[in-house]
Amino acid sequence: MTLTLPEICTAEAVAALWQGQMAQVACMGEGDALTLDADAVKAYDGAAEALVIELHRCAATQRFAIRCRDGAGMVAHTLKVFDPAVFADHSRADVPKRNAHIPVQLGEAAVRIWDDARDQLAFLGEATSAIFSLIIRPGRLRLRDTMLCFERAGMDALPITLLIGFLMGLILAFLSASSLRQFGVEVYVADLIAIGLFRELGALITAIILAGRTGSAFAAELGTMKVNEEIDALTTLGLPPVVFLALPRVLASMLALPFLSIFAVFAGLLGGLAVLTVIGVPSVTYWQHVVSALTLANVCIGLIKAVTFGLLVGMVGCAHGLRANRTADAVGQAATAAVVGSLVLITIFDGIFAVLFYVLNV
Repeated sequence: MTLTLPEICTAEAVAALWQGQMAQVACMGEGDALTLDADAVKAYDGAAEALVIELHRCAATQRFAIRCRDGAGMVAHTLKVFDPAVFADHSRADVPKRNAHIPVQLGEAAVRIWDDARDQLAFLGEATSAIFSLIIRPGRLRLRDTMLCFERAGMDALPITLLIGFLMGLILAFLSASSLRQFGVEVYVADLIAIGLFRELGALITAIILAGRTGSAFAAELGTMKVNEEIDALTTLGLPPVVFLALPRVLASMLALPFLSIFAVFAGLLGGLAVLTVIGVPSVTYWQHVVSALTLANVCIGLIKAVTFGLLVGMVGCAHGLRANRTADAVGQAATAAVVGSLVLITIFDGIFAVLFYVLNV
């Protein structure tokens, strides 16, 4: 078999050869011979070099001989610069098998959880140290980046937060009214909605939205910056990534979640008002019960939860982003882990708050 290279070996010409003749080369075996005619070549690019390397790699694998007519010296120069033996055939690589034993999988999961918890504690220590350093040198905090992150995490999330808050109040009012109507006290649905939204659901629903929308975005942004070696560049310039990249996002998340939580609560109250108006409760009576249920303790509990959940979402998202590996798949895994980790910590801390406030009788 003879394979003749054109005078000008551009990507288009080499692609035609690759599609037309490499199928025949793949059928060659031991005892066959391939004549590579490169005498007429006057100009070539990387595509021609890739073709030469692929032919010699196939010859070594399939054990057929190659005879070269290399008047321009293109083949010799390519083989001098590149060693075909270095280019392995990854298409035939064996896919690693997953261990199917349940005890082994449980052990691996426990190790992953332990490593993740250790990384979160390490990042918490770094962030705490960075916050104290900002007290001494407050100019290190980039206020413009912080406000930009607040805009993306807070203002841009306002429409979806209002929608979900309104629907949550609507659903809560329907479920409560259907149960309390049989006792003739459906007017107390307003108290139930106000207390539930201010103490629990406002901060919780908003935190879930922020975790899925903003926490994953923080992890993806920082993970992509690590893949592009931008974080390494900051470290080389003496700029700590935690101060320069993580703290603005964490502070923005802490500010955005109480802001969004307040809007979610009022949207939920409007949803409850719509339901109670339909079932015959006057709007004046509804707002009177809402105001009477709004104690200072209920408002403060909701705000404390909102700030804490915002801190958790920001820290988990930034921690997974800064510790992502340098592959595209790792960036996706970091975003997923940020959402899952945030939701788990939000649930844990919400339970801790419930027990604590019950013990304190608040």
